[in-house]
Amino acid sequence: MIESRSDALPSVKRRTGANTLIRWAAAVVVVVALVAFVRTAGAADLGAVFGTAEPLWVFAAVVVFLVPLLGNVLVLRAVAPVRLPWGLTTAAQLAGAVGNLAAPGNLGGMATNVRFLHRRGVATTGAAGAVGAAQAAAVVVTVALALPGLIASGRLAAAGSVVSGPVLPIAALVLLAVGVTLRCTAAGRRWAGRVRSVAVATLTAFRLALAAPGRAGLAVAGNLLVTLGSTAALAAAVRAFGAAVPFGDLLLVVAGSAFAGLVPLPGGAGGAEVILAAQLTAVGLQPPVALAAAVLHRVVTFWSRVPVGWFAFAWLRRAGHL
Repeated sequence: MIESRSDALPSVKRRTGANTLIRWAAAVVVVVALVAFVRTAGAADLGAVFGTAEPLWVFAAVVVFLVPLLGNVLVLRAVAPVRLPWGLTTAAQLAGAVGNLAAPGNLGGMATNVRFLHRRGVATTGAAGAVGAAQAAAVVVTVALALPGLIASGRLAAAGSVVSGPVLPIAALVLLAVGVTLRCTAAGRRWAGRVRSVAVATLTAFRLALAAPGRAGLAVAGNLLVTLGSTAALAAAVRAFGAAVPFGDLLLVVAGSAFAGLVPLPGGAGGAEVILAAQLTAVGLQPPVALAAAVLHRVVTFWSRVPVGWFAFAWLRRAGHL
């Protein structure tokens, strides 16, 4: 038994080393992109833009972002198979910000919710399914909100022309390679089995939510609050620097900012700001204003929640809720 454990250590070390290498590589890419964007914006201009921030709009951005927090609470209460207290559920959503520091793509926050539901008596698979249902509902609502703007702006047709080119065959080859890996390797089959069980639980949670009109309406309302509240907070951040962007364009920016969470860095630090600034530049803002608004939005919507989330996380762990 001792030998088998010692034999397993090198593979663990290799995985840890690979993860560290990926994070360092991502950090280098983000730093280079950030420096390039700041140089494009102009350091002097950027400092001047930050100095013109209107406190009233900054305060409005802070207040408005409490709306998505309420939306997240509503969604989790809607999809959970058990009754959740308002206060503890709100604390769990705040604690999720700490979890997102450890994993990209909001996986840390999702894991926090799964753990919270498990502590409330839900089986792990059922908890993962409920959280998966919440994420799926968020995608549906976000697409439903963003699709009219995409069609009206003509961006959907432009994206279709790109996909109809070499992107489609490449995507097909990638999917084929993933399918072969999942089918023909032991590790792939194990991973596919776990994904299948979570997918079944997600569909079950979806059916339970849709079977009760009140719960389904609560899930939709919560996701509307999340998306529209995040967009309103971004609009306030943009207005804080004397600029204005149509709300529909900002809604598309918020919908696309989900990809920023895939940067394998704590909280997407740096990468999320650069991606958001690039998106704001694409919808018409000058680079200095775009970068300033992106940094302000991230401070309000993520970094300001980390200290509060840390206390919430510690309290929930101490009380046995996580």
